[in-house]
Amino acid sequence: MEKPKVSLIVLTYNEKEGLEKMMPLVKKSWADEVIIADYNSTDGTIESAKKMGFKVIQGKKKGRGNGFRDGLENATGDILVYFSPDGNELPEDIPKLVDKIKQGYDMVIASRFSKLSKSEDATLVRRIGNNMFTIIINLLFRTKLTDAVNGFRAIRTDVMKKINTDAENFEIELQMTAKCAKRGYKITEIPTIEPKRIGGTAKLNTIIDGWRILKFVLKERFSA
Repeated sequence: MEKPKVSLIVLTYNEKEGLEKMMPLVKKSWADEVIIADYNSTDGTIESAKKMGFKVIQGKKKGRGNGFRDGLENATGDILVYFSPDGNELPEDIPKLVDKIKQGYDMVIASRFSKLSKSEDATLVRRIGNNMFTIIINLLFRTKLTDAVNGFRAIRTDVMKKINTDAENFEIELQMTAKCAKRGYKITEIPTIEPKRIGGTAKLNTIIDGWRILKFVLKERFSA
């Protein structure tokens, strides 16, 4: 069997400091291609990425979900790994995610809240919100996940195309989880450690994005 090709999709928006610190830690052997999916950063992120030799695609529409699909449309790999270089995600987990896909899973999530995991960045409010959404996913779609929300994940390219996402912002991760679970795709997790963010500012608004996420999950559960 031919070795599957891996596309690492790096999601950025004004993450110059994190990009310059984290991307040198990503080994070339971990991915066949690296794509920086950016939405018109103004802090030098794009220039730094190009200087480091990475392919940069600039989305026409703002939003994390649009970045996920921009990466999908430009990737040539059989496996997609979505990664944010803000310091919250450990580069060394990239091959672990890929290995699980190679074992036969369709999507693999890096869990920050399993028994072997740890988050050094989640506030109490964000932790409660993440746990609540994960519980809802588990109840509605009969899964047994500990972190249905984290965007640090790997997914088979053909599966990402088939689930046909339309979420534009931070609801993309939970929509992916819900759609995969609803369609019977094999989902698993690996434990991870979430360090503190490096530079930049968090883009998630707990209240506004939380409500938007909940609506997407319910829509997916009760749609045809």
